[in-house]
Amino acid sequence: MQGLQGLDPSQREWIQAWLSRLNAESQLLNFFEPTGINELGHFLTSLSAEDPDRFRVFATDLLPKLIQALLDTESDDLSWAELFDEVTVSFPEVEGFDRSQILWLIRQVQATDELIAKLRVTIESGQINLEQGLDNWRQDILAGAILPDTIRPDAFSLGQNLAATPGDVVFENQLFQLIQYRPRTDTVHENPVLLIPAFVNRFYILDLSGEYSMVRWLVDQGHTVFLISWINPTEMLAPYEMTHYVLDGALAALDQIDRMLPRVKTQVMGYCAGGIIATILAAWLEARGENRIASLSLLTTLLDYQEPGPLGHLVSENSIDAIRQPLTNLGYLPAELMLRTFASLRPHDLLFGRVLNSYVLGQREKPFPLLHWLGDGTRTPASLVLWILEELYLNNRLVGGTPIELAGQSIDVASINCPIFLFGAESDDISPWQSVMMAARQFSNPPICVLGEGGHNAGVITPPANNRHDHYMLSAANPSNKQTAERRKGSWWVSWNQFLLPQAGANVPPPQPGGGLRPVIEVAPGRYVKQP
Repeated sequence: MQGLQGLDPSQREWIQAWLSRLNAESQLLNFFEPTGINELGHFLTSLSAEDPDRFRVFATDLLPKLIQALLDTESDDLSWAELFDEVTVSFPEVEGFDRSQILWLIRQVQATDELIAKLRVTIESGQINLEQGLDNWRQDILAGAILPDTIRPDAFSLGQNLAATPGDVVFENQLFQLIQYRPRTDTVHENPVLLIPAFVNRFYILDLSGEYSMVRWLVDQGHTVFLISWINPTEMLAPYEMTHYVLDGALAALDQIDRMLPRVKTQVMGYCAGGIIATILAAWLEARGENRIASLSLLTTLLDYQEPGPLGHLVSENSIDAIRQPLTNLGYLPAELMLRTFASLRPHDLLFGRVLNSYVLGQREKPFPLLHWLGDGTRTPASLVLWILEELYLNNRLVGGTPIELAGQSIDVASINCPIFLFGAESDDISPWQSVMMAARQFSNPPICVLGEGGHNAGVITPPANNRHDHYMLSAANPSNKQTAERRKGSWWVSWNQFLLPQAGANVPPPQPGGGLRPVIEVAPGRYVKQP
């Protein structure tokens, strides 16, 4: 087992980055009642920045003992109490912490059999490398990674090999930038495609590197592609809720496209929470008698929250009341809290296992663009968070009860009159596919229902060139029954394009950036996606 001789915690860059992270982590504590787990984590993060010598003692002397004890799944509470006592001899600051909650977390980790087995093998083989592990930790802090070993600036750079499809920012306001991608074919389909990503992450999951870029693939199929790049909100946007994201966001983007490309209809795609925005926009336009959308595609989007999956178990009137005040005080939901909530649905893959590999063994996984994106979180305005929790998760108002009203128009999903495409992912923990497909019964026109293999993110980003996942064409009459589905080899993107083509219009010369009317503000991916 190697020690920490090579770590120099006095490096100015490291200290400044860690103090910034410490401040962000401290904000998270406002969302929870004080607990022993929170207090211990806060103490260790403070210690690493304020007293690196004592932190080194903890990492070299006590941490190995704690890991050894973690391996002993038969250890009783008395043995842990003795170890806690040994820790308090060197670190009396932890004497008053709630040991019962710390022990609860330990038992949760011990219950992960695969992790414990790997830890045991690691200890016995002597592969632990805390010196490299702490350096990996330092690198993650400098990179701003919220989840361990995700953001890899040594391998990925926005505009270079991520979000690198050539395009131009042709419009911006306080909420988003509108990107128009440059054509790669001699002619294009007349009706463009507008992509609306989720507002809880950066847009470039839709424009990952190489063959994993959905944007580039759509452009290669002859589509003129526009994309919304949401701003990373600060407390200045605290009052913004769904009305703003629909009208100042999606509707504003559609208005700009209509001005740049008059007499066309746009095919709108919404991904995850972006699909909620797209659906409300389509229903709002229908209520106003505006026939401006050629088709609506919804990817891993929950509209019916009757069975919302694991995240729904966290939402109740009490849990909403508990976070209302800290949300109001801060003005937004921190990215750290959002990403770790999502990661808690797959704790071994995204938390415990990655901590073990990177920070204990000192081993880095091969850089992967999807994981880089996953660690690059954004904030969400306080009012929007409360709107989603109350109106959707708690009251399911998009499909039942009193209809939602937006700017004087009642939102009726059944009124949407354009062709609709629903996509769910088989291993999706955030938007379970059966719940996604429950929306099919709400539309007056039967949608095309497709089930892909993979999870919430990897199931969406399945390029045809990769040919890793197959997909299923579900019956619109019974879309939750996979047994009656038609299995198709390869990526669902191909079936999606077959859905888009009948609404794509004639082949025409490619439009100029901004339709030749709006000046280019800057080249893609633009400033907003790079905001910390």
